[in-house]
Amino acid sequence: MRRVSLKVKLTVLLLPLVAFMALVTLRSLPQFKITTIQVAAESGSGKVPVSLKESLASFVGLSLFELDLYRLERDLGEYPTVSSVQLQRKFPSSLLATIFLIASSALVQTSDGKETYLVDGTSLVRIPEEDIGAWKQELVTIEVPNSYAQMLSSYGLDRSFHQVMELANSLEEKTTLITSIKYDNNSSNSFGKMVLEISSLNAQIWVRESVGAAQIQAAVALVQQDQKDILSFLSSDKKRYDLYREGLVRR
Repeated sequence: MRRVSLKVKLTVLLLPLVAFMALVTLRSLPQFKITTIQVAAESGSGKVPVSLKESLASFVGLSLFELDLYRLERDLGEYPTVSSVQLQRKFPSSLLATIFLIASSALVQTSDGKETYLVDGTSLVRIPEEDIGAWKQELVTIEVPNSYAQMLSSYGLDRSFHQVMELANSLEEKTTLITSIKYDNNSSNSFGKMVLEISSLNAQIWVRESVGAAQIQAAVALVQQDQKDILSFLSSDKKRYDLYREGLVRR
């Protein structure tokens, strides 16, 4: 059996020490201190979450060699509305951060306005208050009773709410007309009640059954034309329309 020479043994023992000393030296060099952090957000609201931005700003002044990028990516990726984070050193003194936000289809807000959630697949993710505004600019907001929001948060989205999201998103081009969208499933297995508030026409559309996107779009257009024809938007009384599969009924 061939014996390992003393020189090889010493080299193997000294390599970790040399690497450690090199790292300590690099950390101490001022040219590698972080002076610039470039941050970009992908998908979602397109806006970097406020708290995440503050966390990244705290790295200014640290050495690029002082950061454990793998650990930081994992820790920052645990932020509620973030799916993942990628960090990259840009020598000599910059850090690049790419934030991948959750791809969501809607926001859920409680009727008392105290809680706002992001729909993430079949579950809800609570949005920190300072980030709500950015998401509201990008996604439709559906207001629900507090108890129903709690149920969705605990057990996931039910079939009726998935239908409501599809209908709400089908009205994307009419978001300037529709002031708010409210939904309550009455804790039953039926569709429940979806209310479209059209403040400019002093009208509401109550969707009482599961209908298709084409039906709800046609209903909004009919209400808009009907209200203009009869000038009821000048009245102080709010006009209500009920939408069923068979058609639209003015109350």
